Amino acid sequence: QHIRHEAPPDYQLTPREKEVLACIVNGLAYKMIADQLHISYETVRSHVKKIYEKLHVASLTEAVAKAINQKIV
Repeated sequence: QHIRHEAPPDYQLTPREKEVLACIVNGLAYKMIADQLHISYETVRSHVKKIYEKLHVASLTEAVAKAINQKIV
């Protein structure tokens, strides 16, 4: 029996990228994420860009859907 599909694919997100993604999934705006993680707005944007690349998505909506469907966060 194949149980391989049980584990979520590893997108090699860094712990910080996962934190940012979790905030996005929780509906936080970039500015709120920046405040919460004590990083700049620009840093949040660059993390989000990397997250898009790693997840192969083009929008926040897609990133959130993928994060939830594949239990990334």
